[in-house]
Amino acid sequence: MRDATTSESAAPGQPDQPQYDPTDWTPVIERAFFARLVQLVTSGADTAWAQPVDDLVRHRLAAVETRIEGLIANAMDAANARFAALAVAAYDVLQPVCGSAKAATIVEDCLNSPLREDLLAGTRGMLDHAEDPFAALVAASKQREQSYFGPSFNFQRPVDDNDTYVLDVRRCFFHEVLLAADRGELQPILCRFDLNWADAIEPSRHQLRFVRPVTFATGTTCRMLFTREEHLSGLVTTPTGATGTS
Repeated sequence: MRDATTSESAAPGQPDQPQYDPTDWTPVIERAFFARLVQLVTSGADTAWAQPVDDLVRHRLAAVETRIEGLIANAMDAANARFAALAVAAYDVLQPVCGSAKAATIVEDCLNSPLREDLLAGTRGMLDHAEDPFAALVAASKQREQSYFGPSFNFQRPVDDNDTYVLDVRRCFFHEVLLAADRGELQPILCRFDLNWADAIEPSRHQLRFVRPVTFATGTTCRMLFTREEHLSGLVTTPTGATGTS
């Protein structure tokens, strides 16, 4: 199994290109999620549960998976559904005791913080060592469309050239799972998982930018835009306050 915290990329079709597979990643995310959950709950004042909170969440997770099983068409769906169901199950257990806001905050922390530094480091390392960081990131994105998300997502590419790549996600399986579980309010938490790699991009260093103007948390689609940052070598700027005269 390739470590889920490694974020390398190669051109499509190259033999060293990693295979991103949710059946590998989701168990890693889940273990980190439960470790963080136990840490947060047992170190706080929320001890109102008659059983260990992680046991309660696992029991609720099984119930949520039964509820959404009709959506699953393949192994990728099963792993991706479990990722979304994990957030739902934890929220369902936490919310009656902690309230909606605090429950969402805990779920956000458990889902997004444990692997963040490793994901950032992996993505930063890939971009730092790539001959063309923009091309490498686009190649990784396209590869993940096939090997991580699959046919239960719908991707369209209105722009795909040497300078800009626009990816529209017209169908999001994560979104469908949340709606089926009646927990659409958790969409922002799942959408923020992408920031665990996107925040590694430094425009001045990697000569590219990533922008996500809309997701299913705020609209009816998710748009991701990758674009090169213009790099002008030898550019001399005039200091603020200078008159420009001699």
